[in-house]
Amino acid sequence: MSTKTWQDPKPARVTYDDWARLFEDVPDELLDRYHYYREDQERSGGLKPWSAYMFPPQTFAVYGARHLKRLKFDNSLAALRMWGFVQNETERLYRARQVGRRVVATMGDLGAVPVIVNSFPGATAFYPDCIWWMPFVMESNVLFDAAAGLGIGDATCFSRAALGAFDKHAYFPEPDLVVASTGASCDDYSGVEQLAGRFAAEMLWVESPCRRERLGCHACGEDLAETVDSGTPYEPESLAFLVTEYERVKETMERLTGHRTSEEELRAGVRKANRVRRLTRRVRELAYRDGALPSLEAMVVEFGNLHHYADIDEWPEVLEHLVETCEERGRKGETVVDRDALRLVWVTPPADPLFLNYLEDQGARVVGTEYVIGQALELLDEDRPPLEAVAESFMAASLTGSTRQRTEAAIRQAREHDADGVIISGILGGSHCAMESRLIARYVKAELDLPVLEFDVPPPAKEISRQIRTRIDAFLEVLRGRR
Repeated sequence: MSTKTWQDPKPARVTYDDWARLFEDVPDELLDRYHYYREDQERSGGLKPWSAYMFPPQTFAVYGARHLKRLKFDNSLAALRMWGFVQNETERLYRARQVGRRVVATMGDLGAVPVIVNSFPGATAFYPDCIWWMPFVMESNVLFDAAAGLGIGDATCFSRAALGAFDKHAYFPEPDLVVASTGASCDDYSGVEQLAGRFAAEMLWVESPCRRERLGCHACGEDLAETVDSGTPYEPESLAFLVTEYERVKETMERLTGHRTSEEELRAGVRKANRVRRLTRRVRELAYRDGALPSLEAMVVEFGNLHHYADIDEWPEVLEHLVETCEERGRKGETVVDRDALRLVWVTPPADPLFLNYLEDQGARVVGTEYVIGQALELLDEDRPPLEAVAESFMAASLTGSTRQRTEAAIRQAREHDADGVIISGILGGSHCAMESRLIARYVKAELDLPVLEFDVPPPAKEISRQIRTRIDAFLEVLRGRR
């Protein structure tokens, strides 16, 4: 779509108030172009006014997204469009139910099952897992309190907010189906899933196999010859097992929708997912290599690989817009963050987005990430049978193998972008963080001799605590002294 009626200002990170003023200058003609569930509507005779998603930031703040008032944002039209689309997801899910779409909650596997669900006409997949940001966005403990009332308390990962959302019946409509992953998955979240089952009209459990690494197989004399696109080795038997699990997902979706899906429909679903993943790779490259997009927007883009913010057709259009904007900045030699800023790889996503803003405010930038969603960044092999392609991509899952395998992804990016250091932001109460953070730091120091900062993100607040700000500031001073 042409955006010639709008000229982006000089790239910058702007405040909530700046964003509101920028929005006033966006022509109505552009606002009217951006709609969700576009293909469904065009088949039924044209776009509907209710499907627009470009709104001023005040709209989302009034709905409860108070944190927006404290964040800084990229000032491009593409970024404003992205934020409007992402913040609109709850409304979009309720509209999905109203227009007769099947709404399927996928839990725990982060990036695989939605490829299958979205291959069915009139089906929409979403992740209750992603509700874990909501207490920070709302600056409220209401979802954590609701989860505690159901038995999941403060000693558990922030993902417990998803259970609170099920209990509140206000963040997404009642799903027609919940597909919950277990096995080699987050044990905290397995507890959340089990209690969420009481709210599910129908629940299907899918088991994720553990991925062994080559070094762990000498005793049994096996060689793990198969690898995913990024090079992670896996057992062929694990892939075969996962395919049988995904067959069960397909069969359940056929019964739910009354539609017997074809091989070509599944292949089309794989191609759509790959389009998103290729665009995401390009955004990451432009953001982390060139500084063409701030780290907050880049993180939002990465997590869009999981379920495309509940619209597999419109989300890639949003990404195309971002890529065009970042590439145009590159042609002009413009950046939104200083290329010469301190370069950091960030391990485990910060539940509070203020941390990414603060890092850039202090003269640093993110050049690589390991956000525990490695499987969602893998390209699917379009030459394989579709369910095999989905299963193989999941073999790269961040949390189904060893800590060393996960660390290798961070080390690879640190080398590629000549990183100055690594930050590991643990999740308060997250059991895998307590077990992994020190190990990851040890591996990084041994392989690269880079300084590593570890800290746990505290519960929701209006600002970052003084203690953590001081630790980040001191860490950055150490890095400057090493340059």
